[in-house]
Amino acid sequence: MKRFLTYLFTIVVALQMLVSCGEDRTYEYEAKTQHNHWAYDVVLDTYLWADSLNDYTPGWKSFFSTPSSFLSTLTSKSKQNDKWSYVLVDTLQEDAHQRGYFNHYNSYGFDFVLMTDPTGQSTRSVLRVLTVYPNSPAEQAGLVRNDFICAYGSYGEGSSSAYKISSKNVSRFQKGIARSLEVRHLAQDETEGVFYWEDTVTVLLGESRYVEDVPFPVSRIIETDGMKIGYLMCTRLLEGPLEQTLVRSASAPYRDQLDGIMAQMQQAHVSEMVLDLRLCNDGTLDMARRLASYVVNPSALHTTFAQTIWNKRYETNNLTLPYDASVANLNLSRVYILTSAYTQGAAEWVIRSLQYSMGEENVIIIGQKTAGQDVMTQEVGANYHVHLFPVVAYVTDGGGRHGLGAILPSTEVKEQDAVFLGEYGSPDDILLYTALANILGIGQNDTESFSDSDNSAE
Repeated sequence: MKRFLTYLFTIVVALQMLVSCGEDRTYEYEAKTQHNHWAYDVVLDTYLWADSLNDYTPGWKSFFSTPSSFLSTLTSKSKQNDKWSYVLVDTLQEDAHQRGYFNHYNSYGFDFVLMTDPTGQSTRSVLRVLTVYPNSPAEQAGLVRNDFICAYGSYGEGSSSAYKISSKNVSRFQKGIARSLEVRHLAQDETEGVFYWEDTVTVLLGESRYVEDVPFPVSRIIETDGMKIGYLMCTRLLEGPLEQTLVRSASAPYRDQLDGIMAQMQQAHVSEMVLDLRLCNDGTLDMARRLASYVVNPSALHTTFAQTIWNKRYETNNLTLPYDASVANLNLSRVYILTSAYTQGAAEWVIRSLQYSMGEENVIIIGQKTAGQDVMTQEVGANYHVHLFPVVAYVTDGGGRHGLGAILPSTEVKEQDAVFLGEYGSPDDILLYTALANILGIGQNDTESFSDSDNSAE
């Protein structure tokens, strides 16, 4: 009993000492949570669905989470299936508009898909190159679309070690330092119909780095069967480079490039137009409107392109935007658009508005269903190194409609199922081939019916 009382006395004294010697640590809480408290106030003010958060207060532990996790906690309470709001932290290299395995900030500059050996000779995994971005380490090393990466060497050019491809090491091909790749090319025996590796080459990648996404990497006029068909690939609808756009620069080199390409299309009197938006997942409302104004039927030029609908606090920002009648319209009666699961945001605003203005039967979608983003994000604040990009408005079609979901293709084509992937802008590319076959009314296997004149419109 005496021992118990001694222990009890010791504990009580210790607790008293802790209480008397305690210090106010409130400042530590504030320092570690101030960025999320600031973000909370901003979201309650500007978020499109801010009213749905009126009855929600995050628990104190939530404020200690990362900015991205904290924003996700807030947006999940809106019950609007918001997967578009995002955060950037300027002390980190993050990419809100990554496509597959390609990101802008620290990248080799190519996208790929993991698959099993297409020759059937083994069960080994290989990487199939889908896209090689201009001026990237991958392009400079000589990688091209439809290359197959079958193994890779360890760091440095002199290594003799070769490692197999697996799902566990695909991240090594996104960023890092120089490495060697074992690249093979697929061929088919015309007699037997079997596939085999035609050759094997070694490709040495330079160090990963920032890769600026060229917005209009391919544009050309295809002359065939007495027709002139315009083709334009667009990867993003921005007025200028990303950093320049974020600081609201008055310069607009990408917009000027679009104007120049479309001027050449008009001068050539193209009678059909193929817009390749399969990689377009970023852009502004102004650039979306500009692109649509070039290709919409001229009878719709004086109608509404789109509307924006903000929350109640900012309803004075609501806009009704007509098409831009000042551009050199191409005088088309229909337009073909190539899409994929990457097609998102500004590209979808273009498609939805054209469908409303021209009729869905005159906007022929070829590819796969799109992401389904009918809302606009906008940087509404930057503090504590955190840049907030919440959803701030709906972007409707010309009839004020929104909430229509993903855009479904008129003709579904799963690009990755094709045996060979032609270069973008070439009739060998399965999506463009399908569009040209539709335009010319030929069979899908009639490869001799048209040829690419390779008239560049850049």
